[in-house]
Amino acid sequence: MVLQNYPDWQRLVGAVVQIRRENQVIRTGVVEDATPDSSLLWLAADGVHQRTMYAAAENYKAWVEPQQLAGHAAYRMTYHRLYA
Repeated sequence: MVLQNYPDWQRLVGAVVQIRRENQVIRTGVVEDATPDSSLLWLAADGVHQRTMYAAAENYKAWVEPQQLAGHAAYRMTYHRLYA
């Protein structure tokens, strides 16, 4: 899996990301929301994990991999947002 650090968090809403801090994986989840200036993002609640906020100022980074989908949608919307 090839992941990329993507600092424009607002464009990642709805995408599955890996949150890292100092090269340590903190959590993987779906971005539920992000501030317009990409200073904060929230991962959605998932299983035992509660909805969690991460701040860019605290050195958290979001890593993402664009993925091809089957069916009518050839690519995830995040692919378009990342590379448009």
